Amino acid sequence: QPPLPPPDPLRAHQAVSVASMQRIDTEAIETIGIPRLLLMEHAGLAVAHCVHTFLPTATQPILICCGSGFNGGDGLAAARHLHAWGYRLHLLLAARRDQLRDEPAIYANIVERLGLSVEELPSVAATEQAMKACGLIIDALLGIGVRGSVRQPLHSLIARINAAGKPVIAVDVPSGLDADTGEVHGIAVKATCTVTFGLPKQGCFISHGPAHTGSLVVDPISLPRRLLEQKRS
Repeated sequence: QPPLPPPDPLRAHQAVSVASMQRIDTEAIETIGIPRLLLMEHAGLAVAHCVHTFLPTATQPILICCGSGFNGGDGLAAARHLHAWGYRLHLLLAARRDQLRDEPAIYANIVERLGLSVEELPSVAATEQAMKACGLIIDALLGIGVRGSVRQPLHSLIARINAAGKPVIAVDVPSGLDADTGEVHGIAVKATCTVTFGLPKQGCFISHGPAHTGSLVVDPISLPRRLLEQKRS
């Protein structure tokens, strides 16, 4: 079995705004030169470790619901690790496969070459069947940059996630939750646990944030410590 992640000493850091986190990401990628693919790999590993704490043995399939952006890429990266650890997976993509670009497309190619299928724009019946059969759901639909009301097909998919009665692990922030204000953009995932990257986001602690975030795991995903320790408003 994979080892559990050690306690993160950065957990007590003050929560940051979306703009602050995006500046840290940009500096890490563009100034320091850390590839986004590497950060995504570590993000996926952090999510996989969290899954392992909830389901130490692969008795039931893990349902991974992915969007078309970087958040979905983190979910696909988690799929690679979970597959290597022997978990059975069901991957749903709330978009067309050809909408994936850059790093998410790379991870989709990887998991497909490992023999996993990525089911694009699944039907209502297929979605409900997958949720009934799974032991846990990973929410990798929308990230911290979401703006405006959640649209279809994501709105209906989030409603089904919330109604499934299964543990839900949200990737970075519960989909539909404003990571700055804690407001809900029409609908938001109610997570059992949220694995957030770099630093905690302020929206998880205010307004509707706590009710949707669940327990919070903070993982630095290999971002340079000096960037994370800089106080940014």
